[in-house]
Amino acid sequence: LARPRPVAALVRRRPTAAGLVALSLRRPGRVLVVALALAALGWAAETRTEVVSDVTKLVPADLPALADLTTLQDATGSSGEIDVVVRGDAVATPAVVTWMADYQTRVLRRLGYDARSGCANARLCPALSLPDLLAGANVRTQQQLDGLLDTLPPYFSSAVLTSDRTAATLAFGIRLMPLDQQQQVVDAMRAELNPPKGVAAELAGLPVVTAQANADLSSAPRRLLTVVLGLLAVAAVLFAVFRSAGRALVPLLPIALATGWSALVLFLTGVPLNPLSATLGALVIAISTEFSVLLAERFRQERAGGLELGEALLRSYRSTGRAVVASGVTAIAGFGVLAFSDIRMLRDFGIVTVIDLAVSLLGVLVVLPSALVLAERGVFARAFRWLPRPRRRGDGPAARTTA
Repeated sequence: LARPRPVAALVRRRPTAAGLVALSLRRPGRVLVVALALAALGWAAETRTEVVSDVTKLVPADLPALADLTTLQDATGSSGEIDVVVRGDAVATPAVVTWMADYQTRVLRRLGYDARSGCANARLCPALSLPDLLAGANVRTQQQLDGLLDTLPPYFSSAVLTSDRTAATLAFGIRLMPLDQQQQVVDAMRAELNPPKGVAAELAGLPVVTAQANADLSSAPRRLLTVVLGLLAVAAVLFAVFRSAGRALVPLLPIALATGWSALVLFLTGVPLNPLSATLGALVIAISTEFSVLLAERFRQERAGGLELGEALLRSYRSTGRAVVASGVTAIAGFGVLAFSDIRMLRDFGIVTVIDLAVSLLGVLVVLPSALVLAERGVFARAFRWLPRPRRRGDGPAARTTA
């Protein structure tokens, strides 16, 4: 075996890697404190990061699908449909029909519809519904209502009422708008729902689903929760493989801190999120964990070979570190191509991915050495001594007696 060279000699030959190692050896705790402070700022800034959900801004204006949607709205006053599905043992009753008509009036008034001006200035417009089929009819008794429904052609009545008369619909047209405003419309419609006893009512339709999905993606607590769950899942897998809290959790420390760093960079640069880029946390965790685990395990092998702490870190960076940097740069370059797309959604997605991967790679290279140094000094072992330790070969009563 070659005799290990002093760290000072390696500093002169490889000042960048050796500088990181020297800093980690001298002030590992301070490095982690500064990294944690920056990550905390990023986690706080995450709650103020804008999520763009306006489809007219996320795709090119000359996109055929968007042009067709705009044409449809100009012709009909709406670009989509929200249905209120009413269910019960018997929904074709005067009481339920009266409630449906009253609900329709209240919702349309609340969302700006005026019969005189039509749908031009309203966020919601009326469409075909059961009360519309009965408009103008003086229905007071169940017998009158049944007789009127029996006279309607099936192709009319089947659009708003099932044949067994246990479900009916109220249809509304909704204009093209950002998904966060669309969610406000859905919330307003839900707030007005107060069906009669024995009747259930719920909203349905593609606009309802897309608005709710965007609301979930735009929620900062949900995004942070997704990141936390991703880190916990990776920690559980690593612990199951390594059977050691230190080997499982130390590589994840820089990745966890990097999630806050990337959020801080996005906030400072003003790069917005969109429904596509808001879910990048899990992808970044998966890619960056690979880098961190490779470096940490290479360091462990170097230490097992008898190298000193500083020499083992430098050897790890000189060999595996090069491969990690090359792999990281390749991934960053691949996603970076999307930053030149004409579609804003893809362009922002590419920029956010580049930032997240670059910050995560930087976190692995800068913070991991300090985490490994503290682990070597037993800091994490004392912190996780409550975890069960795996039984090693030779453990047990017989081994203790022999000792």
